[in-house]
Amino acid sequence: MTDTTRLGLPLMDAAQAQKHVTHNEALVRLDALTHLSVSTRADAPAASNAEGVRFLVSKSPSGSFAGHGDQIACYQDGAWLFLTPKAGWRVYVEDVFSLQAYDGAGWREIASGRGPLDQFTRLGVGTASDSGNPLSAKLNNALFASLNVAEGGSGDLRFKLNKEASGKTVSQLYQTNWSGRAETGLMGDDVYRIKVSADGATWVTALNIDPATGNVGIGGIAPTAKLDVAGNIAINGKLAVNGPAFSAYVSVSHSALALRFTKVQFRTKEFDTANCYDNTTNFRFTPNVAGYYQVCATVRNNLLTGGDWLTSIYKNGIAFKSGSESILMGSANLQSHVSALIYMNGSSDYLEVFVYADNATTIMQSQTASFFQAFMVRGA
Repeated sequence: MTDTTRLGLPLMDAAQAQKHVTHNEALVRLDALTHLSVSTRADAPAASNAEGVRFLVSKSPSGSFAGHGDQIACYQDGAWLFLTPKAGWRVYVEDVFSLQAYDGAGWREIASGRGPLDQFTRLGVGTASDSGNPLSAKLNNALFASLNVAEGGSGDLRFKLNKEASGKTVSQLYQTNWSGRAETGLMGDDVYRIKVSADGATWVTALNIDPATGNVGIGGIAPTAKLDVAGNIAINGKLAVNGPAFSAYVSVSHSALALRFTKVQFRTKEFDTANCYDNTTNFRFTPNVAGYYQVCATVRNNLLTGGDWLTSIYKNGIAFKSGSESILMGSANLQSHVSALIYMNGSSDYLEVFVYADNATTIMQSQTASFFQAFMVRGA
């Protein structure tokens, strides 16, 4: 063996002449390797080099360093001495305050006192990273603070998340025991959404904001107004708006018998937002949302020869609210009106309109004078 295994120091042979030459060469190598430190990492040597200066040669060197990638270059006695590293060697790079180790294939930074920490492929803080989560952290608190003006910054702090294109996703996912429960961000387009899940499998969109208009949709609806809600709204637990509403009128005249109440047949609907009014069989309003409803009806007769004319609202088949009672002496058209605020349970409660006449008459068909309407004022 002519050289040592780890550092490659030359060994003296028995009866060797000029042993001092071999000894001095070993000392030069030891001087170069002990407390190994280099000025910088370089592709080629500087134009002028001081005795003993050392460089960490880059992976693709040129000039006098060509063919010596990743080696340590030491300038001794006017010539370059190249030391080939072995796995486990460590070197301190002075200009970037970087401590690096050789892993058998290349140099890797293991500590830095200054300068950027660039091109890490994976980083784990308090836990191990993996290919699916190349940046992983396991901790209880994290702090991001602005660089203040007095420290050379602007005093602002903006946390940026970027995606490649509109069809991609950039979001924050919140989990319980590694199962998703909420997600917020731009998911598959540029609409800001908040989604929630009870089991991590089925997701419901709770809110979305149109990026062009700023309109807000609640309940997954694509908003067409500044606030667009899919479903009911409650205030202090009470439904406030978006209950059913309808309006219908008498489109076919029919008889009203004498001395009794006759159900009025409002056959034509102007609108019925929740399909709660039956205009073909029972002529009744059965709202599907519990709450308080403003109800009104107006009915006009024809060919009345005299007597009373009274309009009433029936709830569940029983007279509930009566309107104005008109008394006619002689013959003319007569109109009676009723209006009331009524609670409905949203399931079985229903409303109908009846009229009372002293004498037989005809209920006039009229969109303007014989109509039945209701709408929800507030929830139960």
